[in-house]
Amino acid sequence: MSYSLQTYPVDGPNLLDPFWFGKVRLGQHEGEIAADGSVTVEGVALRLRGQAPAPGTAVQVWLNGSGFFVCASREEIAKAEQGRRDEQAAHAERQRQRLNAMRDDAKAFNVRLELPVKWDAGIKDVLSGLSEHAMGDGRSKSTVEHIYLFEALTIGRLTRTVGDLLCTSGSGTNGKRWSNKVVERCHDGEGHPYQPKITCKACIAAAQRWTNEGSK
Repeated sequence: MSYSLQTYPVDGPNLLDPFWFGKVRLGQHEGEIAADGSVTVEGVALRLRGQAPAPGTAVQVWLNGSGFFVCASREEIAKAEQGRRDEQAAHAERQRQRLNAMRDDAKAFNVRLELPVKWDAGIKDVLSGLSEHAMGDGRSKSTVEHIYLFEALTIGRLTRTVGDLLCTSGSGTNGKRWSNKVVERCHDGEGHPYQPKITCKACIAAAQRWTNEGSK
């Protein structure tokens, strides 16, 4: 859970000195709450409106996005910054676990596909060398991962040559194999590459005769 920063409104000077304003309009400025509830910034005493930190509290003063001066205690700012770091770390950990779960799912699925020839994951490319609906890097969220054959395969009426996809012969719409210049491996939460999960329904159906059902 992120930490919400408590800020306090600060009245600007009655007569605005452009030179002074030019020095304080950017960044945060250190100050300390005085006994009368004011805080001095660059030699000018600014008064806090309404509730204010206790006298002696170290604060930072800045001009917010709405054009008003505000302040917050340095202790509160430190807590808010730590809260943001904790939230970022928690998000990173959730992402790491999600990516690792995807890796585990891909490996558990692909290991069942025990084809009698060497194969890898591949995609169908259009003539431009990019997959349909590509994002410019040869991959998109809708990319379907096929079984790409490194060796010829003939069994029954099924005949495939080197470079074919299991679901499609060379006379079909194979196109080109995924370019080695494009990231052809997914990466887990530790950044390690792994073989993408085969998702082409036709390839999976064709591979059923070699599927290791005991590894489900």
